[in-house]
Amino acid sequence: MSVKENLEAIIKAIQENKILEAFDKYYHDDIVMYEKGDSTNRVGKEANRKAEESFVNNATIHEAKIVKILVDGNNTAYEMFMDFTYGGNKVAKTQWAIQEWKDGKVIKEEFY
Repeated sequence: MSVKENLEAIIKAIQENKILEAFDKYYHDDIVMYEKGDSTNRVGKEANRKAEESFVNNATIHEAKIVKILVDGNNTAYEMFMDFTYGGNKVAKTQWAIQEWKDGKVIKEEFY
């Protein structure tokens, strides 16, 4: 599958509340994830999976709608509107996710 097809599969998994399944399949063992420039404790697949598990275990996604998708070689980005409940609090926000791919998997991802 192409990088674009893999990205579309990740987005579909988010929309279907299958975030951990997508993470296991499409994220590199050496993944580094950032929240607005902060990669504290987000280096490697194990640490990042724990962070993803924390979100999944505390969130209910009501809507995840794509606004834009950009693909340029091994670099991708998408803008998504999300409406979800996290820890009992309703959240509605638009967020950019920017990825770098290696060997068909995401090796770096940053959220803004």
